[in-house]
Amino acid sequence: MSDHFQPPMKKEGNSNPLQHLWEMVDQFFDERPLKKMMETLDEYFQKTLSHTYIPIDVRETKDEYTIIAHLPNVKRNQIQLEFIDNHLQLIIQNNEMIESIDEQSHFYQRRRMHQHIARVIPLPYAVSEKEVKASWKNGKLIIRLPQKRKYIDIE
Repeated sequence: MSDHFQPPMKKEGNSNPLQHLWEMVDQFFDERPLKKMMETLDEYFQKTLSHTYIPIDVRETKDEYTIIAHLPNVKRNQIQLEFIDNHLQLIIQNNEMIESIDEQSHFYQRRRMHQHIARVIPLPYAVSEKEVKASWKNGKLIIRLPQKRKYIDIE
């Protein structure tokens, strides 16, 4: 790869008029500084968007309706659960301040991080707030509702 951008030479017998343009675009994106910048942007978006989704599992039995939110690396005090009509809103908030001091080089650094992730979970039927039970165990938020659906036995 060359250090400077050089347009490709026109090849004899090439009948596609846009071929030259395509080769220039390919060479432009293959240049090292731009390629590194694109890789950095890809990495940024991948890290930023990968933590904004709260995965849940839903299980239903004859006795109860269970919602399990998988929240590894989340502390209990970071979780907030709100009951809104026939929906539950799960909110995770993380406010963190990181300070580092290097006495030898006289360097002091303070960083603040604020993270707010929310997910609205629709409930399958109307329940009262008193009927919703939530517990926290091993990185999982378990939400239980009494089963209100009527199942009909088929003979």
